[in-house]
Amino acid sequence: MRILGLLGLDRPKPASGAESFREPERFAPRTVAVVAGLVATVFVVLRLFIAADGDVSKFVVAGSAHTDAAQVEPVIHVFDSDGYDGQFYWRLATNPAKLDLARYRGVQLDSPLRLSRFGYPAMAWVVAAGQAAWVKWSLVIVNIFSMAVLAASGAWLARSRGRPALAGLLVASSSGLVMSLSRDLGEVTMVAALVGGVALMERRRYQLAGACWLLACLTHEQALFCVVPYAAYRGVQMLRRRAWALTAPDLPWIMALAAFAVWQSACRVILGKFPVLESGGETIDLPMRGFVSQVSYWAHHGLARQQILVVPQFVLLTTLVVFAFRSLASLAPTDQWLGWALAGATATAASLSKIVWLGPAELRQIVVLSTIAWLVIVVSNRRVPAVLVMATCAVWLMTAALRIVAV
Repeated sequence: MRILGLLGLDRPKPASGAESFREPERFAPRTVAVVAGLVATVFVVLRLFIAADGDVSKFVVAGSAHTDAAQVEPVIHVFDSDGYDGQFYWRLATNPAKLDLARYRGVQLDSPLRLSRFGYPAMAWVVAAGQAAWVKWSLVIVNIFSMAVLAASGAWLARSRGRPALAGLLVASSSGLVMSLSRDLGEVTMVAALVGGVALMERRRYQLAGACWLLACLTHEQALFCVVPYAAYRGVQMLRRRAWALTAPDLPWIMALAAFAVWQSACRVILGKFPVLESGGETIDLPMRGFVSQVSYWAHHGLARQQILVVPQFVLLTTLVVFAFRSLASLAPTDQWLGWALAGATATAASLSKIVWLGPAELRQIVVLSTIAWLVIVVSNRRVPAVLVMATCAVWLMTAALRIVAV
């Protein structure tokens, strides 16, 4: 129970809030950021030398179906397979100005949707100083940094509600983030920007919060599951107060949605279509039909060895979401919008089609749901069962162990 005590989850928080709460300096948010960054670095190093045989370009998981090994330049490892989404982020990061679907540096984009996920590769390009040869490293570096930022933001929110900063690590505990870190994917950056925006809103730094949410929406459309509910909540509050003027707290959603709309429109001019509309018909279905259909398939045909962990991952996520809903009543008035975000993300996750569940991918396709659920729990005034924290740690460790040995 010592760990539970350090996390501040074994007892209700002080009623007077952060002002009366004093925490040892060793558990300051910056310390939590260092811890998360070190854990991410250790994970990356182990994966690099075990699963990737010392070749960091294997994190990209480029496949021959979309990447021509004879044309790819600079050279990266190309598997004899379809590959994975990291190959498209790598292609964009080598030259963010190349905004079309044509083959470039040996990589052929498979969907216009890739161009709308611009934030993460753009950051990797900056970190690589525009040098294409360095991108295979900068993609990893950006994700490690994002993990540190995510944990620090969660830690600051935890402290502001009277919990020790170490509780912020739980906000960064999603199995989907492990998958993202292991394959050069954008979810870590997207989630870090979302949670960072929430932390900055708590500090009334609304312009910076807007910049974070803008980055999140330009990194992955999943960010809308957080931004849109907040916008809707603010709109309802204006209706109730009969006050129609937009104020500083509206800046984050205005900046984020405006940037998302502008970027989608720019892609419409370039490609002749809105990227975000390209996959909606394939990925959305009637609630639970896609998931039930895939579960039925797994029941008859079994799960592949690397997919076995979807069982404990999904059980944990379901338990987490249920507990988060039960925690909504204890949220402070300024946090009530998180209930809207939780409901929207849950409804969307339940409506994913069977094609999404064909590859569980450590539940990275619904990583925002687990993040919002932990945000609700951390900022609420509910005791958290020890079993939930221990199960979260166990599932994270199992997922990390798998990704260390499996490309």
